[in-house]
This record gives sequence, structure tokens and C-alpha cells, in this order.
Amino acid sequence: MKYVIVGGGIAGVSCANEILGLERSPQLEVVLVSGSSFVKSVENYRKIGQYGEKFDVKEANSSEIFPDKRFKFLNATVTNWHADKKEIKLQNGETLKYDKLCIATGSRPKLQDELGADSRFLFLRDTQSAKQLQNQLGNAKNLLIVGNGGIATELIYELKNVSVTWLVRDTWICASFFPEDVEKFVENRLLAGRADGKKHDGVQKHLQYSTSSMNSNEKLQGPALGPDWCSGIDFGVENSENRSIKILRNSVIENIETSEELVVEYLDTSTGFFKTKNSLRPDLVIWAGGVVANSEVWREEKSLETAQNCGIAVNDACETSIPDVYACGDVSTLTLPESSLWKQRQLWTQARQLGEVCGRAMAAGAEEARMQNMYFELFSHCTTFFGLKVGKMCRNKRLTITKIVNETTNSEVDK
Repeated sequence: MKYVIVGGGIAGVSCANEILGLERSPQLEVVLVSGSSFVKSVENYRKIGQYGEKFDVKEANSSEIFPDKRFKFLNATVTNWHADKKEIKLQNGETLKYDKLCIATGSRPKLQDELGADSRFLFLRDTQSAKQLQNQLGNAKNLLIVGNGGIATELIYELKNVSVTWLVRDTWICASFFPEDVEKFVENRLLAGRADGKKHDGVQKHLQYSTSSMNSNEKLQGPALGPDWCSGIDFGVENSENRSIKILRNSVIENIETSEELVVEYLDTSTGFFKTKNSLRPDLVIWAGGVVANSEVWREEKSLETAQNCGIAVNDACETSIPDVYACGDVSTLTLPESSLWKQRQLWTQARQLGEVCGRAMAAGAEEARMQNMYFELFSHCTTFFGLKVGKMCRNKRLTITKIVNETTNSEVDK
């Protein structure tokens, strides 16, 4: 049996691990195809309560993670797919046959294709773009940050000696992680920034990332950022006297002019029916707002069902509309019943869970995969923000509990 997995992020690696652990046959062959020369894996996995989980992320060569001789790694990208022949074609001209295929090609920032060539735009998503951020911060004093997720929140907390405008389309900041009633607490921390210069108040719980395994000229997008992504970046001098943060809530970008002067026009939607139009002229735009699935090659196969967001439609066993073809991670979109309490987000915990379910379904069957997990029963997520542990759990459509705990004292701050 030959399994081919495309994608070297947490989802693809978790899928490969699950297959290798379940299949004992010496004839088994697992091939992982990744456009990046390194892969990401889970370390120090632990349960947090009944539903939560937390783990560290390791960036390494595939040989360090997969010592099994039945495993093979290919540093390549897929250019064509023939589902009827059960084969994929790589950019080097090689044709790869499979018995079962897992698609785990992840996602990329929205508008990256349209604006990525302009050096005044930085699309913060993977390890390489985080390294570029460190190089560009020295030349920009007027920054515009677009996005209301975890990456934007951590970045604003770390930045020093710059003027930052934060464009948020939601009514409150960091809406994906915090309910509105704790916004003031979060805002106070962000506006103050890091005072002691120590990452996470001196407490480092996750492995730091590096780009040692990536060629500096490599244009292929690597696996996405995760917890503590900013711990390996030098944000410059500790002087915060010139630091200023302006938050624009309920703001949606309408137009971007990329001539000699960069102009970003946005609408203030808080004014009701008559929306107010405004403009900004930043030196650098850091884009951390939303992603789109890397599914173009796969969507050329017309029999493959996709969702409205261009993700590959899968069921609760990560099966696609084509037999023996599976998908997991950011490239997939689960078609769960409306009554489900589980919400799909582009998070590391979900990438690991989906990869595990996908690998189990491929090796042991869909029913076995459904019986062995409860991942899609309840949404929960554990992470850290500016030295505080954050646990989020959705118990029903109307009730969301967020718990914030001090890392150093382990005392509850707010919830």
C-alpha cells in the first residue's frame, strides 16, 4: 500500500505519523511531498482538562522526525493531478503513483498573489515572512497592520519605536480569541507593550523557530507560524518613547493605491448606513488578515467538491468526494451539520487533530476514525498571549468561555 501526503505542515506530518503507527506491514510506503525543505511536528503533547490540548512545535529535517525506513520525503511541488489514474506530477517532471492520497497543502494570506510583489506589503504567515519582517522594521516608522487574529495581536505587543495603525474589521480587538467583555484588559496590555524586554515575561514554553533549513532565495511558502512565533525576532531597541498605537475598529479596506505613494482607503462601518470613507499613507503594510486555501491544483479536477471559501470539502473522516482521496488542515473545509458545536479555525491544534483523523481514516477506515475521536464535538483552544495562558472553549452557539492565566504565578487574571 502506497500513501502519498502532500504538505509538510502540522496536518500532513500528523497524518503521516498516524499511518506509520497504525500500519505494521513492511511493504507500507509513505511518501511526504513538501514544497519546503523542512517540516513541522508536534512535541511534548499534553491534555489540558477534558477537551483542551497543548503542545510544542518542532521545525526539523524529515529524517529527524521520521526514522522509519518505510517513509520517504520529497522536496517538491505538485503541478498536475490525475485522479482517474491515481497519480500526481511534480515540478521536476516526476510522476508519483498512489493508492491513497492526502492533500494537506495549507493556506496563504489573502491578496498575496495580487500585492505580494510590492515590497511595501509584507504578508505575515510563514517563517520566511517573519524573517523578512525583522529586516524591514528598521526602515519603516509608520506601520499599518491589517488583521484581528493572534499574529497581529502578538506583533503589536512586541513592536517598539514605531507608529502603528491597527485596522480591525470587527467591533472589538482579537475577537477570535477573546469575548468583548475582556477587550479593555487586552487593550491595556497591548497599548503598554512589553516593558521588561523579555519575551513572555521571561517564560518560554514553546520551542523557538528558525529559518536555518530554508534557502534565503526560496520562494516556496513554508509551514505557517504558530505559538511564540515572535520569540526569535529582534524587534530593535528597547526604547518605547516613540511607540504609538492607533486602533481603528469596524474598518474595512475598500481600495489600495500602489503608485509612488502607498494609499490605503477604508470604510468606517460603525457609522451605520452612511459609511465614512478614510485613507491612510503607511510606509509598510503588514498583512495578517485571513487566508485562502492552497487548492488551485486540486480544484482543476472537476469531480472534487469544494466549499465556497475554495477549501476542499470533507466529511468528519476527512474524506473528499473522490474515493481514496483525503484532505486535512487549512486546505480542507469540514461539512458538519449546522447543530455542531465545533468551529473550524486556522489553528495549530485543529491542524494536528485533522491530520490525526485523516491518517486514521486512511489506514483503518472512516468508521474507526469516527469512533476514536471526539474532536468535532466541542471547540477548544489553548495558547499564550503576552505572557498569559489563554484557554478558549465553545460550549454552545451562545456561550463562549475564555480563561486568562498568568504564566509566572499561575493565577487567574480574568475570564
